[in-house]
Amino acid sequence: MSREADVSPAPVLLGLLMSQPRHGYELYQEFSRELGRVWRIGLSKLYAQLKQLEADGLVTARAELQATRPLRKIYCLTSAGQEAFLDWLHQPSRHIRDIRLEFLARLYFFRRLAMPGLEQLVAAQKAVCQAQVEALAGSTVEGDDAFGRLVIEFRQGQLRAIIDWLDRCLETP
Repeated sequence: MSREADVSPAPVLLGLLMSQPRHGYELYQEFSRELGRVWRIGLSKLYAQLKQLEADGLVTARAELQATRPLRKIYCLTSAGQEAFLDWLHQPSRHIRDIRLEFLARLYFFRRLAMPGLEQLVAAQKAVCQAQVEALAGSTVEGDDAFGRLVIEFRQGQLRAIIDWLDRCLETP
């Protein structure tokens, strides 16, 4: 099962609605075009997420007439939805495996929406990664477990590379 199935795309949909209301297929097209290199979502999953966001009061939907087609729903962000998005936007990813999806999506929205606070997010993400490096350094490997040591070294190397990359996020316009 892909990691994308475990991380909710709901905040990304909220972020796409920050600038203007959109219908579901328009959201799907923008999600795919703008974040497709990072995150994939199926159309049915997108509509299920929108239905859940509406049930949670984070978006509202209004019907729009179309000349030769059925009604379509236009989704609008509520104030609760905007607050939920902004809360998500400013939180670092807690797990290294989520950085590829969540942090990159956050980085996209900071830039797309010209939001302040990217420096604070990068600093918080670096702190999370550094704490994980230190926790791994304190890990003990039983006896002559060369494989266990290699796993720890690998994870520490990944985290150090991410920390270096995070600095580049602030250097790159």
